Amino acid sequence: MILTDVFNTVDEIENLSDFHIETAMVKSDDLMKSILRVTTDHGNDYGIRLSDSSQVLENGSAFKLSDGELLVLSVIPDEMIVISPKGIDEMGELAHMLGNLHKPVQIADGTISLLFDKVVAETLRARHIPYTVESIQLEQPLRYADLSL
Repeated sequence: MILTDVFNTVDEIENLSDFHIETAMVKSDDLMKSILRVTTDHGNDYGIRLSDSSQVLENGSAFKLSDGELLVLSVIPDEMIVISPKGIDEMGELAHMLGNLHKPVQIADGTISLLFDKVVAETLRARHIPYTVESIQLEQPLRYADLSL
């Protein structure tokens, strides 16, 4: 079966308990794709081909399989480097360094998060910049800066 339209996200479905749910685990990178093949926890294979280019996949995207059945995407947690800069100067240096390495990042709540990378970890260690490595389930994929806006 080919699914072409996201029905909703599980957080926005009021009567979620009325549905039988199949879950497909996907990598965070898969959320950027408009064509995807998934296998659910029930062993069923589905194709996803988004018909509308404005639709985006995210953790919890739900597709209607029938009136009482949903396919829900769940993102596999990624190993992430999480940095909490001590101030604006360190934030600027980190932004410059990560930009030069062409790493997509997520900035939220005063932290910079990016997928684990040995080169970045070694660079942070060499510069005595504290960081943690955490397993994080991304809601949306990491993206490169969009300078066209």
